[in-house]
Amino acid sequence: MILPKGEVRHENLLTAYTDVSALLSALKSEGFSGTVEIEFPEKEGSVFIDSGEILNAEIKERSNAERKIGQEAIQAFLTLSNQKNGVVNVYRLQPEHVALVVNHLQHEALFKELSTDFTRLDRLLLKLKEDKHDGFIEILTKEKKALGVLFVEEGEPVEMFTIPESGPSIFGRKSIPVFVENVSKQGAILNVYKSYGKMFKKEKPVPESKPLPQRKLVVEARPVADSKPPAESRPPAGGKEGLKELIPILQETLSTAEKLVDAASRNGTFMVTFKKSLIEKAEAFSFLDPFAGEFEYRDGVIHFSGEVGEKEFTKGILECLNTTLGLLGKELPKNKMLPLKLVAEIKSSLELYSDTLERLGVKEIVSTSLE
Repeated sequence: MILPKGEVRHENLLTAYTDVSALLSALKSEGFSGTVEIEFPEKEGSVFIDSGEILNAEIKERSNAERKIGQEAIQAFLTLSNQKNGVVNVYRLQPEHVALVVNHLQHEALFKELSTDFTRLDRLLLKLKEDKHDGFIEILTKEKKALGVLFVEEGEPVEMFTIPESGPSIFGRKSIPVFVENVSKQGAILNVYKSYGKMFKKEKPVPESKPLPQRKLVVEARPVADSKPPAESRPPAGGKEGLKELIPILQETLSTAEKLVDAASRNGTFMVTFKKSLIEKAEAFSFLDPFAGEFEYRDGVIHFSGEVGEKEFTKGILECLNTTLGLLGKELPKNKMLPLKLVAEIKSSLELYSDTLERLGVKEIVSTSLE
């Protein structure tokens, strides 16, 4: 997460002559609220303090995405502070702003580097509201310079801070609509995160219950069996039943690809790249637009709510998968054989359902999409 810079209390203190433990004790005695940041060539970290008490900490590696939070990070911070080539900065923040940041320290990326050239921020916020999303959106210029962070809790934008050219970060919920409008006009890069494990919860009134809106066809596929179902049990091709039969097959294809990619890199690599491909293909296949809420692939299961033919659905999924393989080839240059291995595995798994794919009228699409 991009962290806010509060009012400077101490800046550019060298760990070579700064007793950080004594500094933390002094801040505790005065009831300080804010952050203490430490920077080294290889690592950086922060502790978050409310009324003198350390609430949490974060330690990050500069060379990769590895990070620690919690008690382990607090101990790592204190250990780092004893080394001699670091710099310490202390920033004052309001207690509620410290709590806000701490509530979102445990998070995972949902979408990275979404350009407002093809992603509307206002539409994204509506989708997050519908999903009652807890998390935050990092907003950067197209040159990757940080502009600010917008926090969303239970789907509602609750706070944001912006980063001026100089001086402390500026918090202000009232400025959210204006900021969203300016970002949409000027263009930006968005990183969307989902947060977990809040320490501080706000009590909200329980809204009056409302009848659920009528939805279109909802299909939630479950993992398919290894063997084909008996011919007499298969529904005829076409319509809702045909789509219900097709989705588990494509779901198994995505699951196979996800397992192979994550095994060759790290967990979550496939999902991050696949979501990028959904964005790229949303204009051609509107039902795949992540912000429209019709299609979602999560935890090895496809969830689909919408109306589309089998051929269009198959083509959209496989084109996204092809785009994913192309992106992975660029992002994992040391594993050049991975895309080829994936195509081979996918073809092999789909051959088990050759008769079904032919009956549903999508066999040719599958064959040409995986060339």
